[in-house]
Amino acid sequence: MIGKSTHENPHNFEQAKQWLAENPGQYDYEVKIGRHHGALMTREEWLLAVRDKNFIDYDGMGDEVDENGNILGGAGGNWIYPSGALLIRPETKYILWYNR
Repeated sequence: MIGKSTHENPHNFEQAKQWLAENPGQYDYEVKIGRHHGALMTREEWLLAVRDKNFIDYDGMGDEVDENGNILGGAGGNWIYPSGALLIRPETKYILWYNR
């Protein structure tokens, strides 16, 4: 069982995948993928949060992440916002979320 991440000791992508698998329905709040640092959640959890209005555009934005931990698109230009949830790419397996 993997321990919870902290700001000082964030999970990498593989650790975060394991943590999410062991803690269904939760987010991994401190994950670092390359130079990106945010909260990782599954595609399904993010879409549920958007549907339930737990995330709105004012709250933040996210990067789409594929099953191998690759950020899809460039930071700043291709973020996904809750209002664009219908535009999520088919290959997106995770969202790395950045709170404002």
